[in-house]
Amino acid sequence: MYLRSPSDFYVCSTNTNAQNKFKKECAAHHIKTSAVRQLILDTIKAATARVEENETEFIKQIRETSEIRQEETAKAYKKNLTKAQKRVTELNTLIRRIYEDNISGKLTDKRYELLSAEYEAEQEELEKNIAETQTAIDNFTADSMRADRFIELTKRYKDFTELTTPMINEFIEKIIVYEAEKIDGERFQEVDIYLNFIGKFEIPPHELTAEEEREQEKIKRRRESQRAYNARKREKRKQKIAVEQEQPQTETHEPEEIQTLKTKTA
Repeated sequence: MYLRSPSDFYVCSTNTNAQNKFKKECAAHHIKTSAVRQLILDTIKAATARVEENETEFIKQIRETSEIRQEETAKAYKKNLTKAQKRVTELNTLIRRIYEDNISGKLTDKRYELLSAEYEAEQEELEKNIAETQTAIDNFTADSMRADRFIELTKRYKDFTELTTPMINEFIEKIIVYEAEKIDGERFQEVDIYLNFIGKFEIPPHELTAEEEREQEKIKRRRESQRAYNARKREKRKQKIAVEQEQPQTETHEPEEIQTLKTKTA
């Protein structure tokens, strides 16, 4: 998205650039700058508030997508990793020893091949487990570092009421604005805000009453229905354009009898 001056709103650059090339991509949607700034401010406030309320729970949520989520589990993984690495070293020694015994005649070829296959199969399985365990540990460490860096960032900004350029640069990774939809005469527009270090962050909704929940569910169903309708409409438009572009242009010729008649009449 980029800002079209002097009007104070953002428009879809993908659509604009495509139009300049006489193409159709995305949709000509827009959003007011004031709306974006308010969403950013609300999102940062919500994220910092969550950290202040329960830092431990916040870190736990950051690790939700990781295989390892607790320090105790991480320690167990590291212990198993060390054990597996030690066993791989032992197997290397055993494989070298049985090879030497086979060369010296202490071990028959048949026995050597059997032991070698067993050791190598075990070693291959261990190396696979080591790689998976190391990846899990690395992800856990990365998630912990991301959470720590974000927490450190939130502690530098407290009791703020206005959005500043440094805050935007430090907190915001990217913002995705979707095409607006009109449902029952009201305009709805989805906006995804991704924060640095923790990714997409959604503002926790306030606790709704039973009546509000029913109304929200109705709106959700209407939005889904409208989206499906818009998607079908866009697909039909694309198919129509594709057919028009592929359809060969043909010249029309009048029958010879009509041409002769016109000549005689003239």
